[in-house]
Amino acid sequence: MHDTNVVLWDIDGTLLRSAGMGVRVFASAVERVTGSTWTPQWLDLGGRTDPDIALMMLGSMGIDDPRVTLATLDAVVAGYGAVTDELAALVTVLPGVHETIDALADRGALQTIVTGNLRAGADAKLVAAGLGQHLRLDLGAYGSDPHTARVDLVRLAIERVVATGVAVDPDRTWVIGDTPRDLECARAAGVRCALVRTGVRSDADPDLGSLGADLLLDDLTDPAPLLNAMA
Repeated sequence: MHDTNVVLWDIDGTLLRSAGMGVRVFASAVERVTGSTWTPQWLDLGGRTDPDIALMMLGSMGIDDPRVTLATLDAVVAGYGAVTDELAALVTVLPGVHETIDALADRGALQTIVTGNLRAGADAKLVAAGLGQHLRLDLGAYGSDPHTARVDLVRLAIERVVATGVAVDPDRTWVIGDTPRDLECARAAGVRCALVRTGVRSDADPDLGSLGADLLLDDLTDPAPLLNAMA
């Protein structure tokens, strides 16, 4: 397969919002494992992997034990399995996402996921959102993959796509996300990046327009700019 656009979607803030369910699942997991309640506070979680988030949350409680981190991540997996119905009621698909995924599929793009979410969390959110019909989730890269840095995940997803026989052209490979870390991952892998202003941001975050992404969109309501950029 040649001349194929490869699209690597971020999940949270790009495809959907889950009304803080991820943090709630993590907080419950931390309490279950440590016996202590995590005090809600602002942490810079956007674009991070779930293992990093576990380290940050536990670190804010003064806990630095790899065994506790692993147990917490196991509890997060179990936690997503316990909130299936609640998640389905809370998840909101962001504007234009269904239409954009469908339009890319119509043009023969290979679409998958690159996310810091554990695979279990990613699957739970995408199922709740009714997404996944055109997404090759088996070729994605997740926070549960054996990599320590988010930047490794784009490379891993590309390796999995190449293993299927697809000729991956970096100029036709796009990361679509909502944080500076999504752009950082794309640049580290030598591929292109579209950022959307649909993520939850704090006043301390840099303006996405200053980062030099290949494409910057307010949202995906109109798929045409993205499709034209990929043409």
